Amino acid sequence: MARLPHARLWYLLGAVLTAFITVTSLLPLKDLPAMRVSDKIEHAAAFSALAVWFGGLLPQRHYAWLALALLALGAAIEVAQKLMGLGRLADPLDVVADGWGVAFGLTLCALGLRHWAQLVERWWR
Repeated sequence: MARLPHARLWYLLGAVLTAFITVTSLLPLKDLPAMRVSDKIEHAAAFSALAVWFGGLLPQRHYAWLALALLALGAAIEVAQKLMGLGRLADPLDVVADGWGVAFGLTLCALGLRHWAQLVERWWR
């Protein structure tokens, strides 16, 4: 993988994306806009985005670790939802949807989207 001159920026933005997804997953439902789609689709989309983002920053040989880390994040969010008592329900199927999202995102990376950061950096120059 080519060296990214702005790698710190990409990781920082990835951390912001991760924090955004985590916080919105923990807020009470009454504080969030109604998306009018299945929450499973929301989970899959969010974790696909995380997988593509970090899949573009990490070497492909680390994808299994990335998948495990994202699944651990999804499971931790569900546990936190249950423990917080803010009207959110822990649903094991949400973690399954997260897993489908991770698989989809990493498949997109394997098909070529893993080069997104390099393309942006080239364009940025």
